[in-house]
Amino acid sequence: MKKGNNSLLKFIAGIVMLVVGLYWFMSSVTVTTGFYNFRIGHINSGGLVIVPFIVGICWMFANPDSIVAKIVTVLGLIIILVSIIAGTRFVFHRRNLYEYLLMLIFIFGGAAITLKMLFSKEN
Repeated sequence: MKKGNNSLLKFIAGIVMLVVGLYWFMSSVTVTTGFYNFRIGHINSGGLVIVPFIVGICWMFANPDSIVAKIVTVLGLIIILVSIIAGTRFVFHRRNLYEYLLMLIFIFGGAAITLKMLFSKEN
């Protein structure tokens, strides 16, 4: 009976270490996003990603039964979403080596303990 309690405590300790490490790591990252600006010659394409969506919306109001208008509108939305995702930037805040190593120990140590307890064979 004591071995079962010990396994449960190890499993809970592994989960706690994993959650604390992941929280610490994720709170050290700043995420910023915006439109992805690619250049076509001397033209900056920042606002041009919205043009297919606007054309599709106007076309749908002019001809509501048009399948092509709906396809252009959906493609415009996809282009906007891809542009936002491509413009996403992750910035890891400055940490000293000690903090960084502790983060990694918590994350991978907690994951290792949790997986060991999940997949170990009981005698």
